[in-house]
Amino acid sequence: MSERDHLILALDFGGTQFRLALANDQGRILRRHAAPIRPSLGPDQAIKRIKDATRALLNGVDEAALTGMGIAAAGLITPGTGVVLTSPNLLTWYNTPLKDIFEQELQLPVWVGNDANLAALGEHRFGAGRETDHLIYLTVSTGIGGGVIIGGKLLLGSSGFAGELGHVTIDVNGPRCNCGNVGCLEVMASGTAIARAAREWLAHGESGKIRELAAGDPAGVTAEMVAVAAKTGDPVARQIMYTAAANLGAGVVSLVHIFNPELVLIGGGVAKAGDLVFEPVRQVVAERVMPDITVSILPSGLGDDSGLLGAVALVLESAF
Repeated sequence: MSERDHLILALDFGGTQFRLALANDQGRILRRHAAPIRPSLGPDQAIKRIKDATRALLNGVDEAALTGMGIAAAGLITPGTGVVLTSPNLLTWYNTPLKDIFEQELQLPVWVGNDANLAALGEHRFGAGRETDHLIYLTVSTGIGGGVIIGGKLLLGSSGFAGELGHVTIDVNGPRCNCGNVGCLEVMASGTAIARAAREWLAHGESGKIRELAAGDPAGVTAEMVAVAAKTGDPVARQIMYTAAANLGAGVVSLVHIFNPELVLIGGGVAKAGDLVFEPVRQVVAERVMPDITVSILPSGLGDDSGLLGAVALVLESAF
């Protein structure tokens, strides 16, 4: 099939930004656009900006070649109807009918799925999980999301809400998560958790390197700054990164015991810290997983494009 015959529009949005792409049915991205989501402005303003960006992206494209649109959205998505019920990192997005909104806007069929679920689907179809029928994908960024492929199929559960792996409890006495639970993997190991831990250290006057990178403003600390400081050898930053990665490893142990995957893929912004994340995760899994269970733990093959190409894969599975 040629690019002209089957083009797919893909949208991936989470807690911090949205990404748009035009791709072919082989998963090759032909055009792309990215911009901040600005969740504080609410869904109406964000959707208007996404619509404007979509029109610009499709300028000059033969609309007859468009198969449809796939949307990878953060939060609980109702299957079929494509409504975002709630989202822990998009707190004002309640009952937002994304499928209807974009079908009316584009006059195209639209399919919507949870962003991390679709990232798992994208990795399975186009990325590091192409040869694997049993895999777990974790995205570690503003929050933590996940998707599970069992027997070559995406696990959705009875209501379509399976795969909320970031909300597995790893500390019953831990901090409260945006989802309402306490001690979730997300609140213990995400980029937000790393930044929170760094601010707590800075409140006690620790880690001059992190303070330097934040220009003296603890409120401006990001997980990326902590990773940069850790790579310079800053002991506080290294401890923060190790603790978050070890927490992530503890979560992976539970997931391995539940799903028995061949492969665990880790993506998202925090995964870009490389060995600062992967070495503690692998160490904890090696120490704690039951004997005779083997699993590979690797970086995402598609990087930041996992969600976008998962949206493409959703369209291909649904339309054909």
